[in-house]
Amino acid sequence: MLIAGWHFSGLRRGGDMALRTVTTEKAKITELIAVADRLVGDRLHQSLTDVDKIVLEQALRGSKLKDIQVVGYSQGTVERVFAPRLWKLLSQACSQKVGIKNLRLILEDYSQQAQPNTLSIGSDFSENALDRADEAATLAPQDLPNGIDLEGRFPQGSLRESPAQRFIAQPFILENLPAPTSTAFIGREAEIERLLHLLSPDHAAHLISIAGIGGVGKTSLAVECARRCLAASRNPQTYPNVPTFNALIFVSAKLCYLQSFGLLQRFDPMRSLQDILQQIADVLGETELAGASLNEQIHMIRRSLHGSSSASHAPRRTLLIIDNLETMENPQMVLSFLHDLPPSVKSLVTTREQSVFVPVRLVAMPTDEALSLIQHEAQEKGVALNPTERRALLRATGGLPVAIHYAIGQLANDFDLATVLQGMSNPTGDVARFCFETTVNGLRGQPSHHLLMALAMFPTPVLRETLFQVADVATSPDALQGALSQLCQLSLVNQQDNRYGMLPLTQEYALAELKAHPDFAQVARQRWVAWALHFSEPYANQEVKTWHSSFDGLQEEWQNLRAIADFCMTEGWYDELLQIWNNVKAYTYSMGRRKGRTDYWGDRLRWTEWLIAQATQRSQWRTLAEVMLDRAWTLTATRKPRALEEAEQLFEQIQTLRDYQDQPFQTEWAKKMSVLRTQQQQFDEAHQLLDEAEALLNPADWPAGKYARQRVQLLYYRGMTYFKAGQIAAAKQVFETARAQAHEVGWERAVRMTENWLADIAVREGKLDESEQLLVEGLRIAEQQDDPTRSAYVKRSFAELVQARGNPSEAQRWAREALALFEQLGMPYEAEETQAFLNGL
Repeated sequence: MLIAGWHFSGLRRGGDMALRTVTTEKAKITELIAVADRLVGDRLHQSLTDVDKIVLEQALRGSKLKDIQVVGYSQGTVERVFAPRLWKLLSQACSQKVGIKNLRLILEDYSQQAQPNTLSIGSDFSENALDRADEAATLAPQDLPNGIDLEGRFPQGSLRESPAQRFIAQPFILENLPAPTSTAFIGREAEIERLLHLLSPDHAAHLISIAGIGGVGKTSLAVECARRCLAASRNPQTYPNVPTFNALIFVSAKLCYLQSFGLLQRFDPMRSLQDILQQIADVLGETELAGASLNEQIHMIRRSLHGSSSASHAPRRTLLIIDNLETMENPQMVLSFLHDLPPSVKSLVTTREQSVFVPVRLVAMPTDEALSLIQHEAQEKGVALNPTERRALLRATGGLPVAIHYAIGQLANDFDLATVLQGMSNPTGDVARFCFETTVNGLRGQPSHHLLMALAMFPTPVLRETLFQVADVATSPDALQGALSQLCQLSLVNQQDNRYGMLPLTQEYALAELKAHPDFAQVARQRWVAWALHFSEPYANQEVKTWHSSFDGLQEEWQNLRAIADFCMTEGWYDELLQIWNNVKAYTYSMGRRKGRTDYWGDRLRWTEWLIAQATQRSQWRTLAEVMLDRAWTLTATRKPRALEEAEQLFEQIQTLRDYQDQPFQTEWAKKMSVLRTQQQQFDEAHQLLDEAEALLNPADWPAGKYARQRVQLLYYRGMTYFKAGQIAAAKQVFETARAQAHEVGWERAVRMTENWLADIAVREGKLDESEQLLVEGLRIAEQQDDPTRSAYVKRSFAELVQARGNPSEAQRWAREALALFEQLGMPYEAEETQAFLNGL
């Protein structure tokens, strides 16, 4: 909470004033601030923030706007954001223009009008005030001042309404709710709706919890709902569907607050049941607890809460909020007390631990709500952010409201964005300490701590069995399940279907814990890598030339496997990375074709570059040649000029290692080298390499199915070489043979690929209907098989077909669709070719 000190230099007139005069002036300013707060609350159903009150206090002391200071904010923010917003708020509440020059005069006028009849301006109420409130509730219509009816409403068209009457009209509500920290509450509408439903007298629940990780907004949600209930209690006709209460009591056991300038310790956290009892007694103002035993105090408070709220002797409806239950000294005793309270009391508890009573569960804010909160906070504090910067803040904060408030506050205090983003991921920073330190400290040395650190190693949620295997193989499954349940109850771990994960900020903190426990980290990392090896082994040697390669289950774990492979590379675990690579290389090639080459093929290139260097150091020539060939083929498939240069170098180096390889490897080398020569438009050499591959192809070296596929591939690449060289008739003959052989072995994808070339050939032969028939079927199959690469090629061929028919606008449509797919898939060479076609239309 921001605190501004009192300075009385502006109150001196010609010398030192007497202490009594200073005290009187301070009390007067306090009274005027309370009047402003009541006006805003009664007429606009809002509350002044701490910042608003600090600005008011200094303005009422006579400070000029340029001299008003608020700790934690720049003077420009006060002058450009806070003050104009406050004047606008007061102008709306007072129905006249309010500014720094007429502020005191207007508030004094309202104060004088309200004094004869108002019950109280402050939050401390005497028994006489309560008696007058009860008496007012029993007055007959003719006894009510100025035409106010029994429900506190002014007759329509009444000309006798005054600011003082507005104060009298409101029902007298006992409350000590904290001021909101922002002018608007952003998001969480579904949670608010559920919480208000639970607080309704029609719902049987009387003990309700808001559970979630530290900093997720539990306290803010509780206070927001309580303030809506307070507004409804004062104006029930205005908010007919919102629960009403006669008393709203807030008790906080929070140990510290997180502000943009750091963690602020609370001076008076309420840690015990006795503290709760005393706070209730203070707000109700009718119970003296001094000298009584704990049991006597509990009995007195129960009786007071059960007591009447007015002369009608109806039970006093009370909302009791216990904030941060987990930091109470004896939370079980507190829960026992809450459980035995009268039915007229609704108890709302915020806690990091999931509870058995009726819960409202909070997780990180959804993307749209978090972005709205970022934008709102930025406007409040005078911080300009573009969409890219807002997205960066969203990623860094993980959608945690406290992190968003902290980050924007730092930006308002002239920290640069890069520093703020780096601070979000700092496991020893203010945000991480506020959210996790207290909770995690209590877990050390327990299986739950091992689970937390093990889970942090996985970038995406994992199955329970995987987590148990990596975390602690010595502990029994029942004990591990109990530990996992504990982490879920503490909101450190989230369950998503049958998988478990954590928020990004939680993960950063847990990784710091892992680093701080190197002995555990070493064995856990070993089990982590062992899991990856065992899991990926069934995917080794998969065929990638069909639409039906069996990679089921691998996609769900891919990000985790990728992280483990990167770890092996960073730590120099050569044998482990080589094995993972052999297990997943077919998958990466297939997914690059289906999902995009940038990510999946980027992984292939990073890992093969490292493996080549390591294999060279170890003189593992056979492995070196295999990895080089895979890398050269990937580079060739990208068709980028620099990539083709590197591929050529690799193919030539492989040729010096061919003595270490068998005949099938040499066949693969010649075949793939021919594709490179075709890309380089060296067609004669490409044909020579294909001849060499055909001569090396021996049925005895291959399983029957793979041998047949090799023959189809050689025909396919020869037809492509003829086509690129402009030998259309020869290309057609070879492609037709390749299609027939692909049909024989049931290789449907190869059938469609050759037919795509045959469709292009038909366009050049003027056989447009034949081309259309081939392309229609090819596009249908490609989309049915979810193969965007094939779809892109077919659509580009459609563009050429319709252009040949004299329909340039339709050709543009097909070409644009193809271009979008090529760009999406990370195929820049094909995108450039398609763009050139569009430019030529």
